[in-house]
Amino acid sequence: MYKILIVDDEKMIRMGIKKVIDWKALGICEVFTASSAREALEIIEEYEPEIMITDIQMSEMTGLQLIEAARKRQPKLRVLVLTGYDSFEYARQSLRLQVQDLFLKPVDEEVLSKAVKAQVEYLEAAKAEEKSSLILQRTQGTVEQTQLEKIMRDLIHRRGEIPGLLERLKISYRMDVQRRLQMVLIVPTLYMSQKPPEENFRAMSVKNVCMSVVDAQEDGVTFSDDDGTIAVVYFLEEENDSVLEKTEELSDILKDEFDTNPKMVIGSVAEGMENLYISYNDAKYLLNTEKEGIQDIIQTFGAKRKNDIFRDIYAELKGIMCSNIGNPEYVMKAFHTFCKATQSYNLSQQTVRRLCFEIATATYFSYTGDLGEIESGKLEALSKSLISASGEEACEVTEMFLSQMLSGKEENVHEIIDQAKYYISQHLTEELTVANIAASLYITPNYFSRLFKRVTKEGCNEYIVRKRIEKAKSLLETTSLKTGKIAMMVGYRDTNYFSLAFKKHTGKSPTKYREEIQKEGKICL
Repeated sequence: MYKILIVDDEKMIRMGIKKVIDWKALGICEVFTASSAREALEIIEEYEPEIMITDIQMSEMTGLQLIEAARKRQPKLRVLVLTGYDSFEYARQSLRLQVQDLFLKPVDEEVLSKAVKAQVEYLEAAKAEEKSSLILQRTQGTVEQTQLEKIMRDLIHRRGEIPGLLERLKISYRMDVQRRLQMVLIVPTLYMSQKPPEENFRAMSVKNVCMSVVDAQEDGVTFSDDDGTIAVVYFLEEENDSVLEKTEELSDILKDEFDTNPKMVIGSVAEGMENLYISYNDAKYLLNTEKEGIQDIIQTFGAKRKNDIFRDIYAELKGIMCSNIGNPEYVMKAFHTFCKATQSYNLSQQTVRRLCFEIATATYFSYTGDLGEIESGKLEALSKSLISASGEEACEVTEMFLSQMLSGKEENVHEIIDQAKYYISQHLTEELTVANIAASLYITPNYFSRLFKRVTKEGCNEYIVRKRIEKAKSLLETTSLKTGKIAMMVGYRDTNYFSLAFKKHTGKSPTKYREEIQKEGKICL
């Protein structure tokens, strides 16, 4: 929500504008009024409104002079100008000051509302772009990520001035530090070797996958604690939101990418970043007291019991649907039971949407088989329909999808993998993750990860690395470009990580590989 300032020396006009428009519907939470430029500047100084509507003709200081003074205090201020004079000079000066719009009095209520709405939409888009830029920067191994990790470690280990750390998260990383959170720890045995984590390629790969699934989707923050254990802080959106389904999704992707069962420990729910250490300490306690090898995902008994029961119900119903494709009535009956269970267990809307899509796609591919013919766009249409649906709506949409599917033809599963490979080949130099590839195909990341592994016999992340190394080898063999430049050209922002990946696949560093290739070329000559 944004703040707006209305400036006019005629009380009837400024109060009329304030009262006649439905500001909340436009995304405005506070409306300030000022009768003079001096009063307006005081309000701007104290409350920092993002939008200003101002008259041009005022005593003491004109509206144009006000705009210049206001922009010095708040450079990004969006300005709408009102004037009772149809003057080219006013229009020219307004353009010079880069105001967003100019209206002749009296201005129509609907016209002004649309103009304000356009400014709110611009601010929202700018905020989203800035946030995405920040996330992209820090998820590509930059200084910002290193600084963020230090702040997170200081928070969970209670070091330094906590209020100052929270303020840095708010200002530098645009985080809502009051959000409900939950900590997940990935047990070191998944990725640790005898080398310290910063020198371990597996550790870096696991961490990068976590960041691509969690951080890049704005679901949370990934970092390492003082012991080198990978920690993931998940943001909880809804009252009944549970981190378990997100943890299971991440666990499935890590299984596919690294051919191992990760052990993950879930801490308690924390109210805000200030209490993050409580969730972290709970997860550490569970990690230290749980017997080795009992289960892949460890959580408190109460949450575990409820989730285990629903998981068993869900798995049984999904199995019934997939194994009884020839009996549509039986399939739909099982799905109706699933819908009732989601209500009984009070699942979050996000969880219901995800499970509806999973159960629909699992049934879908059981029906068609790997070589089945698909009606193009079916899965894409389902995914789009579920994006903003409530839990009840998600069940209705999925029921319609299943009914139509059971009476029609579907597409070839391999077409999805072909599309994924083409997408990877076209975006090899960019930030490539399981999550954004899945998003381009309108399927969930964990489903895509399993599908890719089943069809290609290798993890998607492994495939991307292999393709990047192949391209890097070609560039090393045929050009004199520096290693750092080649790293960037094949999608690596971190040269050290590129060197580790290259050596893992070729047994040689990039420099050594080039030297040997050049020697072989000379010998052949």
